[in-house]
Amino acid sequence: MAAASAPPAAERLVRISRIAGRYLVFDIDDVVYIRRCHGVCAVLTGTMPQNPTQNLFLGLPVELQAEEAKLLVDMGVAYVADELADHLARLSDPAFEPARRTYREHLRQLRKTAQQAFEEEKARVAALHADKRGGKKNKESKKKQPAGVEAASAEPESSAAASGPAAQAETPSLFDDDVPPPPPPQPQKQKPSILPGVTPSTSFPLTATPPSPASSAPADSIPASVAPSYALLTYLNSRGYYTTPGLRFGGRLSVYPGDPFRYHAHYLANGYGWDEPVPMLDVVTSGRLGTAVKKGFLFGAERPKAAAEEGEEGGKDKGENVRVFCVEWAGM
Repeated sequence: MAAASAPPAAERLVRISRIAGRYLVFDIDDVVYIRRCHGVCAVLTGTMPQNPTQNLFLGLPVELQAEEAKLLVDMGVAYVADELADHLARLSDPAFEPARRTYREHLRQLRKTAQQAFEEEKARVAALHADKRGGKKNKESKKKQPAGVEAASAEPESSAAASGPAAQAETPSLFDDDVPPPPPPQPQKQKPSILPGVTPSTSFPLTATPPSPASSAPADSIPASVAPSYALLTYLNSRGYYTTPGLRFGGRLSVYPGDPFRYHAHYLANGYGWDEPVPMLDVVTSGRLGTAVKKGFLFGAERPKAAAEEGEEGGKDKGENVRVFCVEWAGM
């Protein structure tokens, strides 16, 4: 749990792209930073351009939940950018023409590098198949060759010379002067080199860092319906827990004591309002489901500001204004 609370080696401002109501991070360095230093794992959602229908091996971008995006913005390590407005503004502004040229040249270089890699791999595979075919043909020819052929091939060449020049004159020579030479080989027309398509994971340096006023989206644009989950997420994050979406376990959040690459989830968690009644069916179903998958069901709520200011059962820190309970079903 200490990894999430450790101070980062180098502060950076993460760009969270808001596209069609979704919060995405495209830069792999930003993904590593928020996971390693702030305990926000997010979910990989990207597929390969060559096979966009596969869903087994996903990659960039990663998608954040709305409360995760708000948490990073409130911590001052990220900002939410409206990608549509940002790109349209930059593509229509003549002042950014040098940046556009640099970006296009960067894409051409990526395509050339990919083309070189493809050609090297193609040559390697062709040489490998040629070696296999040559070895197979030699084995087949040795198997089909009759036994008398080896003896005939072993005869000395002096027998042909003993026949004399008269015998050689009777046989037509293959090297007569009247035989027209074969036509010279025609040079093959090389097909124009078509560079492969490259899909970059980010449009940097075309996009702005830090954000421009036209592209930066305010933090309050994040839906207010995530308030109960946001309070619980803030509470857990401040104590060094890692969280991921908990739909697979029937909750809002899956809570890990460290990086999910190293630990199993200890809790499935739901957030509620302070005065919101918790349905007993939620307690029973989530408690039993959590126990069945060897996890506790954790739920909590944030005190109202008025109650927190009066000092009821808590301190002044926002994390101290959240009450949590854990339910484990016994007898299973």
